[in-house]
Amino acid sequence: MPGGKQQHHDSQVEGRIVASYGRRYLVELPDTTVLDCVTRGKRGDVACGDRVSVARSAPGQGVIEAIAPRMTLLYRSDAYRQKLIAANVTQIIIVVAAVPTFSEDLVNRCLIAAEYGGMKALIALNKSDLPESAAALSSLEFYRALGYRVRALSARRDVQPLCTCLENEVSALVGQSGMGKSTIINRLVPGAAARVAEVSAALDSGRHTTTYARLYHLNAT
Repeated sequence: MPGGKQQHHDSQVEGRIVASYGRRYLVELPDTTVLDCVTRGKRGDVACGDRVSVARSAPGQGVIEAIAPRMTLLYRSDAYRQKLIAANVTQIIIVVAAVPTFSEDLVNRCLIAAEYGGMKALIALNKSDLPESAAALSSLEFYRALGYRVRALSARRDVQPLCTCLENEVSALVGQSGMGKSTIINRLVPGAAARVAEVSAALDSGRHTTTYARLYHLNAT
């Protein structure tokens, strides 16, 4: 019925995906309300950072109906499938560390992804207070010579070297496990770890969640 279709259309709202956990998504509306959403059917081409149209299905819940055109898309792929990581990102921050040894192959692949997707790239060397940092910095000189920005920091002490690089950007932190991405996020956004745990519990994902993406707003100060 035409009247029913009109009512369905009126219930739609625009928002941005700020978290993705499997096939569950948190969508933030312009008034900062957050809806727990799913996609219609088995659609899986949705990423954190996407601008979407959502049809409210219940209080605090919704169904993603449409995705707005993306400016950029960060993804990884293998021989079998493509995994979307983040959309509308302007900058990729590749987090490496003095210890454990980082994978230059992964750094290369991230830089290629940034170039291909039209995003800026920055390499952040974490744990720069350790003795092994000198050798790590030396190995990164190759990338600096190519024109890529390299910043050294110790996230447990001070993340200020990274802060100026985050201004006016939508950045994605990527890197292998153990590099200190979570420490950096927790220093930039106090309480971020607690909020991730709360979201995991709310979505009933718990320890079964092995991959997730989360968007945080940084204070202007």
